[in-house]
Amino acid sequence: MIQCKLCGHEFDETKEELLECTCGCGGDKVLCPNCGYEVRLPNDARPKKVKKQEEMGFLGKIIKRFRMDSY
Repeated sequence: MIQCKLCGHEFDETKEELLECTCGCGGDKVLCPNCGYEVRLPNDARPKKVKKQEEMGFLGKIIKRFRMDSY
């Protein structure tokens, strides 16, 4: 259960749909069913984002480069 910071309404975040984010982070906010305010999910309730190899930092970029060169 999370509580909206705007209206104080408590609701079950697992029953609400995650908002799509334009930055590609996977979304960690839901809309309050009472007022429509975007409520951020707590860390333990956020979906686990599986990183692609390219997103794993410097080593991932090197591996991606070698894979592209081998074709």
